Amino acid sequence: MARSRKSPRTAKRPRPREKPTGNGRPTIRAVAVRARVAVSTVSRVLNGGYASEGVKGRVQRAIRALGYAPSDTARSLVRGRTGCVGIVTHSRRSPWVSDILAGMEATLAHSRHSVLLGSLLLEGTYDSSTVSTWIHERRVDGLVFARYTRRERTLCDAAEAAGLPVVLLAPDVLHPAGYVVRCDNVRAGWLVAAHLASLGHRRIAYAAGPRDSLDSRDRLRGLRTELSRRGVRMSAADVWQGGDYTHAGGAEFAARYLKLRKSARPTAVVAGNDAMALAFMRAVLQRGVKIPADLSVVGFDDISDAALYWPGLTTVRQPAYEMGAAACRVLLERLAGRDPDPEAPIEYDVELVVRESTAAPPARRRARKS
Repeated sequence: MARSRKSPRTAKRPRPREKPTGNGRPTIRAVAVRARVAVSTVSRVLNGGYASEGVKGRVQRAIRALGYAPSDTARSLVRGRTGCVGIVTHSRRSPWVSDILAGMEATLAHSRHSVLLGSLLLEGTYDSSTVSTWIHERRVDGLVFARYTRRERTLCDAAEAAGLPVVLLAPDVLHPAGYVVRCDNVRAGWLVAAHLASLGHRRIAYAAGPRDSLDSRDRLRGLRTELSRRGVRMSAADVWQGGDYTHAGGAEFAARYLKLRKSARPTAVVAGNDAMALAFMRAVLQRGVKIPADLSVVGFDDISDAALYWPGLTTVRQPAYEMGAAACRVLLERLAGRDPDPEAPIEYDVELVVRESTAAPPARRRARKS
């Protein structure tokens, strides 16, 4: 009788070992081995590409089991990214810029992006070569300009040509490649005008920022519109044009004010920003002008020093921290391929903060006493 032959058992292949990296961290290859797929399939799943539900499930289970964390550096190299964003400002010494940078830093800390900070004014000299190198050598994936001016047009053109997304925060001028984050500065001027007119001021001067500053022009427009509505005329002689937003600009306006005959001096001065206003106040106080008994002063921004000086500065608060955070969120959106509508910029509301630097003009106070 013939002996029955047993069919040979199929030998199981030994499962490849899931080798960790030299530092003990699991690799993408280890995930592929455990999920029984190719490395390219794991990469596709990680980056949101197509894969069947069964394959996705195996890859995700393998990732959880191994504790695999994809390398941001590797992803950046695959996508042609550096993992860095550039923040460009004229000077980091400005208190307003410090608040802007704090908001940016907080947002980018959660994005795993590194930050390169470029100041265009170093030791008083304008130098854009560092930022230009970032662009031409592709050291950054995108740029945020804190207060973009005409001088940065070449940089913005170069970024556009290189395909780098750009966000303009409180720009003096606009650029077609840059998405804008700003405040409602027309309303800011309106709030100041309403406050001063309600106190009784009829001669108000505006110590403006740079001539081509969009913020400065909008504030003046709001100021004039509301004063006109209240029957107060602001003449061309009452608009003092400046060259920058610095303390030096405020001191220059103070010298101009002090040269006027006392009878010809305005009873209120609205400065282009708080730095100018505080420098203006210091200079006129040193010359015996009493604030607010002789003169009311208003600024814009509400930097921390505005509440610390005496008399405290009446000013219009803009949310600098939130603006910095928003600028970086928009940049990250653009890097992810989700471009917002350039015709619908982010515009924040503003708030009037009344402190001790404003009061009724001398004539009205004398009338009340009599």
